[in-house]
Amino acid sequence: MAPTNRKLLIRGGQVYDHDGDVHHPPVADILVADGRIAAVGSNLATDGEHDVIDASGRLVVPGLINAHYHSHDTLCRGLFEELPLEMWLLYTLPMGRNRSHAEVRARTLVGALESLRCGITTVQDMLGLIPLNDEYTDIVLSAYRESGIRVVFSPMVADLPPIAMVRHQDNLPADVQEMLGTKALPMREQLDYLEHQFKQRPGGGTLHWAIAPFAPQRCTSEMLGALAALAQKHDLPLYTHVYETKGQALIARELYADHGGSLITYLENAGMLGPRLNIVHSVWITRGEMDRMAAAGAGIVLNHLSNLKLKSGIAPVCDLREAGVRLGLGCDNCSGSDVQSVFQAMKMFCLIAAASEPEPGKGLAHEVLRHATLGNARTAGLENELGAIRPGYRADLILIDLNDVAYLPFNSAARQLVYTEAGRGVESVIVEGRVVIRERKVTTIDEDALRREVASLMRHFTADYEALVQSRKRALPYMLEAHRRVWQADVGMNRFIPRTR
Repeated sequence: MAPTNRKLLIRGGQVYDHDGDVHHPPVADILVADGRIAAVGSNLATDGEHDVIDASGRLVVPGLINAHYHSHDTLCRGLFEELPLEMWLLYTLPMGRNRSHAEVRARTLVGALESLRCGITTVQDMLGLIPLNDEYTDIVLSAYRESGIRVVFSPMVADLPPIAMVRHQDNLPADVQEMLGTKALPMREQLDYLEHQFKQRPGGGTLHWAIAPFAPQRCTSEMLGALAALAQKHDLPLYTHVYETKGQALIARELYADHGGSLITYLENAGMLGPRLNIVHSVWITRGEMDRMAAAGAGIVLNHLSNLKLKSGIAPVCDLREAGVRLGLGCDNCSGSDVQSVFQAMKMFCLIAAASEPEPGKGLAHEVLRHATLGNARTAGLENELGAIRPGYRADLILIDLNDVAYLPFNSAARQLVYTEAGRGVESVIVEGRVVIRERKVTTIDEDALRREVASLMRHFTADYEALVQSRKRALPYMLEAHRRVWQADVGMNRFIPRTR
C-alpha cells in the first residue's frame, strides 16, 4: 500500500512522547507527508492540499505493534479452554491446513480488523501457511494490503515433523503420532520458497519480511544454519518459538546434550544467536541463557496471555529485566489467547512483574508502552522507523477518545492506557499516513460484508472441526499421560512460584 500524496494534519491532540511527560502529554499538532511524520509542534501550517483531523480531546499514541501472532487459527477463537499446548496443537494445526481460498482470505481479514480496532497498526504474522506456495501467499498478502494494516510476514518453516514438539514421542501409538504429524517438507523446497518470495515480493510500504523457523526442535542444525545465512543475506529479523513449555525444556536437556542441554546453545552453534534473533515465549529459559541472550543482543517476545491459558507457565519477567534482555510483547493465536489486544498484553506484563517481585518498585506503565512500540519495532529491525511520534518516523498513529469513561478522571496517559484501556477508546487509526479507521468506522474494507462471509464459511468450518474432535478422541489419553509425565519430571525450576530475595 503506497502512502497517500496528500498531507495530513492532526490538530490539537495530546501527543504521547516516550521521553516527555508520560502522564500529561502536551497538546501539539502532527504533520504527515508521504506516509511519514514531517513535523510535531504547536500551530503547524501546511502548504498545498491537506486533510485535517481535529484531535482535540484525543490522546495521540504511536501505533501499537504485535510482535507475535498467527493468523492461521483466527476462526478457532472461542473453541478451547485451558488445554495444554501439545494437546491444543492436535486441533489447531489441522484447522489451519489446506483450507479454501475464501477462508484463508477471510481469516486474515478478521485478524487484521480486530487488530486495527484495538489500536494495533503492525502485526508480526508467523504464519503456518499450508500449502506453502505462491497462490496462498498472494491471498494472505492481498488481504493484508486490503485491510491497510502493516505486516511483518514470516511463513513458518521446519524440516522436522510436528511430532518433534512432543517429549518421548516414541511412546505414542503410531496412529497418534500420525495425528500430531510425522512428515515435513524437504529443507531445500522451503528455502527455495523463501528466496522466491523475497525476490518476487520485495518488502516496501506496509509489507516487511522476516524468517521464522517454527522452533529449534523442529529444525535440523543444517536448516537453522541456512536460515541464519538467509537472514544475513536479506537483512531480515528471525523469530522462533523457544521454551514455551516445560516439555520443551526437558527435550532440550534430554536430546540436545551435545549442545549443553540448551536450545539457546543449539541456536548459537547454528549461527543464529545475535541481534537479528527473537525467541518467543521463553517461559522455561534459565538465567544463564538470559545473560547470553542479552550479551548477544538477541530479544525475547513475551506472550503471557497464551502461556497462562495453555498451562505453559509464567515467563520470568523480573529476571529477564535484570538480565537486560531486550523485550517485546505479543498476543499469540486467536485460539490461544482469544484476543488481539496489546492493551491486555501490556496490563498482564505489569501485573505479573508486580506479583513476581515482593518489594515495591517503580511503575512499569511507561516501560511497557516502550516495549509495545519501540521494543516491538526493534524485533522487526524497524527501529527508527516505528514506535514513536517523531519527525522522520512512519506515520502509524492511533487516536484515543479521552471522553471514554476509562479516562474519567484523566490522571495519567501511561497508566490509564495500560491499566484501564480495553480498546474501546480507539477512535481513529492511521497506518503509513492513511486513515484506515476514522471515528470508529473502518475505511478500507466492508466490515458488514466480512461478517456475512465469515458466518457462511463457519458452517463448513464448524462441521470440519466437529469431525476433527471425534477423530482425536483416541489420542487424548496418551497425550494426557505424556503431559503428566512432563509435570512429574524435574527440570530444576518452577515458573509458577514468584521469586523471593
